[in-house]
Parts: sequence; C-alpha cells; structure tokens
Amino acid sequence: MKHSLQRRLHIGLSVAIVCMGILAGLASFFLALNEAQEYQDASLQQIAALVPPQLWQSAYHDDQSPVDEDPDARIIVEPLCPMHCHGSDAPLKLPPQLSAGFHTVTVHGQDWRIFVRRQGPDLALAVAQSTDVRSDAAFASARWTFLPLLFLVPLLMLFSRMIVRRSLAPIQNLAQALDRQNPDRPEPLSMEEVPTEIAPFIQAINRLLERIRMLLEQERRFIADAAHELRTPLTALSLQVQNLGRAGSLLEYQQRLQPLQKGLERFAHLLEQLLGLARQQAASPGSEAVNLLGIARQVLEDLYPLADRKKIDFGLDAPHPIWVQGSPAALYSLLRNVVDNALRYSPEHSEVTVSVRSEGGDALLEVLDSGPGIPRAESERIWEPFYRIPGTEEAGSGLGLSIVRTIADQLGGQVSLRPRLDRSGLHFSYRQKQVSHSENG
Repeated sequence: MKHSLQRRLHIGLSVAIVCMGILAGLASFFLALNEAQEYQDASLQQIAALVPPQLWQSAYHDDQSPVDEDPDARIIVEPLCPMHCHGSDAPLKLPPQLSAGFHTVTVHGQDWRIFVRRQGPDLALAVAQSTDVRSDAAFASARWTFLPLLFLVPLLMLFSRMIVRRSLAPIQNLAQALDRQNPDRPEPLSMEEVPTEIAPFIQAINRLLERIRMLLEQERRFIADAAHELRTPLTALSLQVQNLGRAGSLLEYQQRLQPLQKGLERFAHLLEQLLGLARQQAASPGSEAVNLLGIARQVLEDLYPLADRKKIDFGLDAPHPIWVQGSPAALYSLLRNVVDNALRYSPEHSEVTVSVRSEGGDALLEVLDSGPGIPRAESERIWEPFYRIPGTEEAGSGLGLSIVRTIADQLGGQVSLRPRLDRSGLHFSYRQKQVSHSENG
C-alpha cells in the first residue's frame, strides 16, 4: 500500500464510505425510531379523540369495566377515577390528578406511555400503551432503514475503485508515451487531456526532456567538431612524416623535423584540452575553501615562461587573500585557460594583468590583456566548443573558453568577457560568492 497510489486511494475511499455509511445508518435509524415513537403518540392522541365523553361518565360506576382494553395489552383506554370512585376495576388505576397531555408512568413495575384528555376538572380519559411494546414496534420499524445501506455501501466501494482506476489512467498513458520515446531525440509529452493536478509534473518532465535534448545535441556537435579538429592535424602530421622520409640530407631532415615537432605540440595541446573539457563536463567538483590568490600565483608561475618569451609585462594585482567555495583544480584550470589565451593573443612587449579582489560580498577574478579583442557580434559564440573568430592567425583549438564556462557553471559563478575601456584588449571577469576562511575550518 505504501507504493501504490491507486491502492491507497481505494482503501482510503472505502474506509471513508464505510464510516459514512455507518454514521448515515445510525442517523437514519434514530430518526426513524423517533418518528415511530411520534407516530405512536399520535395514535394515542387520536384514540382519545375518538372516544365520546358520554362513555367516560358511564365508566365511573362500580359495575362498569374500562372503556376499552386491547386483547394483547397493547393499548388500554380507561377513565381517570375521581377520589370518590373506589370501586372502579380499571386495570391501571391511574392517579386522577394527571394533567392533560402525555406522561410516562410506572404501574406495577412496568412503564406506560399515557395520553390524558380532560373535559373539566372531574372528567378525564387516559389512553395508555406499554413502553416495551412501543419500543419493540419502533425498533422493528426503524431497523429497515439499514437495508438500503447494506446494498449501497458495497456499490459505492465498487464505483470508487472504478473511478480511481479511470482517474489514474492518464498516468499510465504518459508512462507508455515515455517508454516509446526515441532515446536519441526525446520529444515533449502532450498536455492534451492531462489532469490539472499532474500538469505541473508533466511540464517539469518536458523541461527536463528539453534540457536532455539540448545536451544530446551539444554532445553530437562536440563529437563532430572533435572529429573534424582531430582529422586536420592528423592529416598534416601524416604529410609532414612523408616529407620527412623524403629528406635528402641531414640538414633538410632537421628543417623538416621542426614543423613536425610543432605540429605534435599543437596536437598534444588539443588532446589535453579535449580531455580537460570532457573531465569538466563529467566531473562533480569538490567543495572546500580555496584561496584565489594562491591559485593566481600558481598560474603566474606556470605561465611565466610564455610571457617572458614574448616580453609581456605579466603581473598580479591582489591586495589580500580572497576565499571561495569550490575545487582548487577546477579554479586553476579556469584561470590557466583564460591567462593562456591572454598571453597567446597579446602582442610582444604588451601587458597582461591578473587581478583578485572582493566586490559587494563577491570574489572577483579578472584578467586584462592587450590583444586584438573580439567583435561584438561574436561575444556569445566564442563560448562554444571549437569556435574561433574568423581570421585568427594564432594557433588554438577553440576549447579554452568552453572549459571556462563549464567550470563556472559547475561552481555557481558567472563569467563575462568584454572589451577594455582604456585600450585595445579584453577584460575577463569571474564572479563568485566570497566566503571567509574561518567558515570552512
């Protein structure tokens, strides 16, 4: 029952129907019982009205019997004998002082329901009925009210089961529709004839299916782009190896070996970035306190040879340590890719600055380069895998910024890339909520 909504609803409705049936039966029984007793009182009153007063007076003589007595002792009609009437042989010998109206009197250990009709202070007639007989007759009449419920409750339980099963049928239909989905190209579920209560659930599933479709599309595009990007350097390396085999002298061999070495370096860099992007997309970053100043210093140390080779003024602007919650390896990969791009695209004798600071409770990681910048129309496409701005002469794979955005999304940060205001170049910024080192032990 814990795992079946249909069974829980059926059992709950059945219990409710039985309980309400019992309550309705009890209410009907007591109402019918009360009505039967009122009918019996009306009968006593009607009998008293049918007996003429002349018969009341004749019953006061000593040799007279009661006006009437039911053979089965169900109803007794007798006059109320006055104080001077001592010889009356009335069976109940009711007290003469009873007022007009209904009374319940105990006579010889038995209760009687009595209606008294008076015609003056000394002339009265009593119509009496045993309460036991009244109760038996009332119960016999009232118990028939249970009979319809004995048939109605099982029918209601059966109908409730049918209604619950039919109401939950759309869920089964939706499950079958999901089973028929193409796993490579999922489509949203139809919202037609969907109950209002589960419509938000179906809408959430459709949003999830849309995200899955987009991820699958990105994966197919990534695989196609990766195959294309790998095919080009492999073809170039194959041609360079063939040219190397046709070298006629050692000098010519050495000259042809240098392009091959550079091609291998570019190919190794492409593979490294492909693996890095795949790792970041599949990884679940750890959560610990990370000092952005320490990460920035490590990146500067690792990439300083590249900056020194191009005579670039490579510096760090960080007044004090800034802490964020995240993965040291992921943040290092993020900053290294950005700084590597900045150094590669900045000309010789230019400037690249890394800045770590806090702003409004957020940690802000910035990189300012002196490169050619990017056209405004390309500001969004540069984040796509393998995309490179047309006309770019610098060797690269177009994966660096894709890795950066993937890491930022995983860490809950925000990245932006915009032109510098003071000179030619780009201004990269990464923003994430700052934490204090003491909060993380």
